Amino acid sequence: MLEVTDATVSYLKALLPHDADPATAIRIEPSHNSDGDALITFRPVKAPHAGDVEALATDLDVFVAPEVAETLASSVLDVAPDAAGRLVLRAQAVPV
Repeated sequence: MLEVTDATVSYLKALLPHDADPATAIRIEPSHNSDGDALITFRPVKAPHAGDVEALATDLDVFVAPEVAETLASSVLDVAPDAAGRLVLRAQAVPV
């Protein structure tokens, strides 16, 4: 199960809209850039899609699309230690 650090939860919460009917969760899903390189994207949602897997996160619902859930299952999503504000994946010390 993908683990999401507290620092990443804070980062992802900033992506949530604050309108009259706001999304309350983040969905991680596959995508591609214009060159065809594989990416993962983070989209605000109100609920999981069919087949989504819930990530291990505190104080935010994070859902992982089934197409990438197995690939990310033994990873930790974290904020990079530099000041660039990038998100990085690293291996879990002990898979959850």
